[in-house]
Order: sequence, then structure tokens, then C-alpha cells
Amino acid sequence: TIETFVMTTSSSAIRTIKRLMMAEVPRLDFSRFSQGTKQEKEEFGEALTKALIEHGFVKLSRKFFNLPAPALQRIACVPGPNPQRGWCGQGTELVSKTRKENYAGHDDVTKLMDAREHFDAGPLEDAQFPNLWPDENDLPGFRETIANHYQICKKVAHQLMAAVEIGMGLSAGVLVDRCRQEASEISLNRYPQIASETLAEGHTKRIWPHTDYGVITLLFQDGVGGLELEDRTRPGEFLPVTPTAPGGRAEMVVNASDTFERWTNGVVRAGLHRVTLPCDEKRAVVPERYSCAFFQKASRETSAGPLPQFVTEDNPARYDEITALQFQQRRNRLHY
Repeated sequence: TIETFVMTTSSSAIRTIKRLMMAEVPRLDFSRFSQGTKQEKEEFGEALTKALIEHGFVKLSRKFFNLPAPALQRIACVPGPNPQRGWCGQGTELVSKTRKENYAGHDDVTKLMDAREHFDAGPLEDAQFPNLWPDENDLPGFRETIANHYQICKKVAHQLMAAVEIGMGLSAGVLVDRCRQEASEISLNRYPQIASETLAEGHTKRIWPHTDYGVITLLFQDGVGGLELEDRTRPGEFLPVTPTAPGGRAEMVVNASDTFERWTNGVVRAGLHRVTLPCDEKRAVVPERYSCAFFQKASRETSAGPLPQFVTEDNPARYDEITALQFQQRRNRLHY
């Protein structure tokens, strides 16, 4: 299915990985993916994913979320409809509010909580919604590393969208050109350790079922587990995304998001997902979990309404005409 898939890569990139691990900020030659042979594409994919997972986001995230409280408070996000920037502590964002289905079986929906904190950044030079960075003295190299990961993920996302254009018989650039004015975001997520009993009782999840509201999402996760995707053949049922075992093949989860669904007028549906108690978890306390998500967003003034190619007499427009920024603001009003 095009809505959600896991990109796996071969295990033939050991030399590339070792070279990447020598540098504090991994730098990848994207031409090996965009213009390379099949083997080079595989090597790039594994190098990218392993660099992000093993060397990049987990180590970086731990350092960031372990900053002293005053350092985090200085870059605390401002809850509201605009794109979020900086650190959002637990309880700032309430993902449960985005879907009425999450309320089923709960008498007091105010008790539905997400056990998660996160750091969000947009384009490096975003004058409209400036980023909030930790002081360089507190976390040397953090900004450079995030910027580097952002650029690599952006290129990969555009290549994936170009492949989708071909697969759906669309003209070249129909999707990618709607993302040229940068508005994408990268997010570091930390799910603190939590009692298994707390997750099992149902009021708290690491993050409640939701869809992302960009075009596509690239997700990298550590080995703790708990990510689940909805089974399209059984709505309301979820399938676990088993994390990669240490030393195994690197994987990147790719998820279609709301703007993609709107552009295709429902032909491609956004992937519903959640993070909860790992299905095979036997411990009384679930360890902390880290993930890194790149949200490929449409240009802010681009329409998030259906593309003409997907509107017919038999399938009239299902979504309203609204800009991508207005759509994000609409969604954020539910979260924050």
C-alpha cells in the first residue's frame, strides 16, 4: 500500500557507515541516491538511516532532553495555531483531541494524556516562524546537526514524491513543485519511561492515534518499540511496527499524511498511527523511547484542496479549498 510502508536497505554499506561514524555530523553524498546505481541507492539508504538512528537522533536527543530545565524553558514553544518551534514539554500537546474516536469508552476526556515531550524546528532560515535553538554553549553542534538532517531528509522526501508522481501517472513536478517554498519540520521526540500499568489502563498513551498533517512523513525510531499502524483491512485495529534489532537492517518508516490525502481527494489516505505499550512488553516499567520525524510540508500558500486530476463527477471534491498553512493552523488549534 502506498499509504504506509517501511523502507529497508541492504547490509552492504559497512564501509560507508564506518566512515560516517568518524564524523560528529554525518554528511552524505545525495547523488549516490538520486543518480546512483541500485547498489549505491541501497548503500545511501542504509547510510542515511543508520547515521540518523545510531549516530544521529538518539544520541542528540538524549543530550537535548537532558539539558537543565532553565535551558529548555528559554526555548519553550508557544502553544497555539502557528507552527511549533522549540521545546514542548509533556502535556503541552494533546493529540487525543484530534479524533473523536479517541474518546470512545472514556467518561472524562480531559484525562487523556500523551506521555511525550518534543523539540520542533522548521526551515533553517524561517523569517515567518523563527526557530528556537538551545544556546551553542549548552549543546555545541546541535543546530548544525539538525540542519544537516533536515536537508538530507528533504531531498529524500522529494525523491519519494517524484517516484509517487510516476506511479500515479501524474506529470513530473505535480507534487514536488507544491513543496518548493520550504515549510517542512523536523521533530525530536522523547517518551519518558513509564509504568506498563499506566499505558495498559487506557487514559495515557505515548501518543494517541493520529494522522500527520503534512504530505509525507519520514520516521526513524530506536529499538524500544510501541509504534503501531492501523490495519486498513480492519479499521480500528493496529499492527505493530517492529523496531530493527541492533545490527540488523536499517529501516525508515514512510507515512502518507493529511495534505497528501486532500490533494488526491481521498485516493491516498493518511496513515493512522499511535505509540503505546509494546505488544511483547513484559517489564513493569517501559524504558524511555526516542524517535525522529521529518514532516514534508507543502509550501504555506499552496492549496491543500484536491488537485483537479482527482476531482470527477463520480468523485467530487471532498475537501475545502484552504492553504497549507491555514490547514496546519486549523489542526494545531485542536492540539494546543
